[in-house]
Amino acid sequence: MRVLVLTDDLVGPSMAGSALRAWELARILLGAGHEVVLSGAPGSSHPEGHGPPVVEKQPWRWADAVLSPPWCLPLQGFLGGQLLIVDGVTPLLAELSTSPSTQEILRRRRTAGARLPLAAARADAILVAGEEQARWWSSRLARRPDVPLIRVPFGIPESDPAADIGSIEGVPAGWSVVLWWGGVWPWLDLDTLLAARARLGSVKVSVVVPTAERPGSGTHLTTEDFEAAGERYGLQRPAIVPLEKWVPYAERYRILNRSSVLTVLHRSSPETALSFRTRALDGLWAAVPVLLSEGGAVSDIASSEGWGAVVPPGDAKLVAAGLDLLLGDRSQKRCRAVLAKARGAWRWSVVAQPLVKALPELRTNTRRSLVPAAIRAAAVLGGCNPESVS
Repeated sequence: MRVLVLTDDLVGPSMAGSALRAWELARILLGAGHEVVLSGAPGSSHPEGHGPPVVEKQPWRWADAVLSPPWCLPLQGFLGGQLLIVDGVTPLLAELSTSPSTQEILRRRRTAGARLPLAAARADAILVAGEEQARWWSSRLARRPDVPLIRVPFGIPESDPAADIGSIEGVPAGWSVVLWWGGVWPWLDLDTLLAARARLGSVKVSVVVPTAERPGSGTHLTTEDFEAAGERYGLQRPAIVPLEKWVPYAERYRILNRSSVLTVLHRSSPETALSFRTRALDGLWAAVPVLLSEGGAVSDIASSEGWGAVVPPGDAKLVAAGLDLLLGDRSQKRCRAVLAKARGAWRWSVVAQPLVKALPELRTNTRRSLVPAAIRAAAVLGGCNPESVS
């Protein structure tokens, strides 16, 4: 089958987030014997390693199937004749509802909001990360209960990270690293981590936070803003250390290997229940104990499997206690052993198998349902109830 994989994120050596997911799923489909093309944001390029061609112009007429988040699809994607697999794992609308209402955010809310009913009307299958996402999509597919919801969460690389330990500029030798890994988005909670670090006092622990601009995105926490946030809690270097250079995807293991704890903290918000904290999986991959806020699928998994510690959102006292616990030698040994044992189940080749197995059956079923699906999508575009024309 000829499969077109779409992302609106920048694909390349410095990719992250949804671009990384699109790249890995495209590689798995390519390895399963399909012809695959990946289309990313303008400026995308081929990352290191074997994989499909990366293009900017989307070859619609070439494709038999399209795999895409709903907001990446142009209207022809909903009305065309291809098998349409909607990647519903990123809860973008919930994320945007938690973000400040700038003109750009409002535009993105409108776009995402308009695409969701089209996706529900036209999708031949929807990828979800867990049960809460499945329930959310099911509520939008109430009149189409036959649409498969395929569980394909985020994954980790096939091989374990190399043993190299990188140095982090500004972190003294002998100090432990508590790593905030990824962007500082409105629904996340860096403040509570800084308040917790202040509670730890004069211990030799550096909270390391990326302040480099994310490729393909104009938004990021600046070094100045990070240091100002630290000063509100009486923190200065080296208790807080900015990571000022973007870490390429292929080199991130060096930072992870230098870390003692990876933190993933969020605020209570509508985004939380639908979230799948993918950054925690880098801790799993590198066997770094993870400290998470309660809420969301990954926190539930981490709590039940012993990946680290899970604490209530916004509780600096308990975050400090969690850090103190996880930084101890006994917890380090126990958690790292648990994580090393657990990561085999999270390889991309494993988590993507439900999609690989479903494709042949989806293609057969779609040949029978294509015209009704296109009519439903056209009805949504025209402002009609799609059930009145199905």
